Amino acid sequence: MSQTNQQLSLSILGCGHLGQTLAHLWVKAGLVELGQVLNTSLASSQAAVSFIGAGEAIGCLAEMQAADIYLLACPDKVLETCCNDLAQAKVIHTGAIVFHCSGAIASSVLRPLQEQGASIASVHPIKSFAQPQQAVLSFQPTYCGVEGDAAALDVLEVLFERIGGISFKIEAQQKTIYHAASVVACNYLVALQSISLRAFAQAGVEQALALKILQPIVHDTVANIFKLGPVAALTGPIARGDAEVVAKQFTALQAALPFEAEIYRLLGLEALNLAQQKNKTPAEYLQQVAQVLAGSSTGID
Repeated sequence: MSQTNQQLSLSILGCGHLGQTLAHLWVKAGLVELGQVLNTSLASSQAAVSFIGAGEAIGCLAEMQAADIYLLACPDKVLETCCNDLAQAKVIHTGAIVFHCSGAIASSVLRPLQEQGASIASVHPIKSFAQPQQAVLSFQPTYCGVEGDAAALDVLEVLFERIGGISFKIEAQQKTIYHAASVVACNYLVALQSISLRAFAQAGVEQALALKILQPIVHDTVANIFKLGPVAALTGPIARGDAEVVAKQFTALQAALPFEAEIYRLLGLEALNLAQQKNKTPAEYLQQVAQVLAGSSTGID
């Protein structure tokens, strides 16, 4: 099992966008022989098999057969239930590998299967799988946080590396914070654009135009973050210590979009922290900004 020169059999429970992407890549690379695919409906299982181009769609767990590797790619909220159901089916043989791809849940959730002789692990690809058709084209390179049994990771790390994954170890007890980090970076970036679009709409700029306005500045900002780091990449009124502009923006948002105003204030505090680290703006200017963001009087009309 420590070698992937021969094809290993793989079955998948919960083969959504992530499962379809991984299976497609592994099958195409000749690394696995796809066995059975079980989703919440037979039609969904068949659709997954069709996208992957291999495998057998099944309609219930009673049809599940033995495999070398099982991927539980179901949603986090049903991962424990899925594990328990698979354990009750008693198809796991000693030496089988069972893993999931949740970034928030440790591999220990699979312990009932470990007690049946399986090696367990978690491999979390830090990537958006919104569109499997695009994900299979852009998977390389994808960083993957891994933890679990050494016997399982010996095999899984090779499988992921062969399709462009870059594995790094994470501590199981830190997975919640680890996953929160990627949620903030990815999901919250989307949420921030939504807030920006609402503010544009309030100012009378329609969404189609607002998206065109945002695309280059967001692209350049993200590029600067990874080229220069967050401190050097920060620009704008807080970086300049322009408390008057910050106060006017905050007041306008409070009047028109109070929920968005509070997000502006909280993120402004982090921007202020970066501006202080930058050490290029007079401290008294930044203190005025701090007073605005704290809701205190600044003496600015």
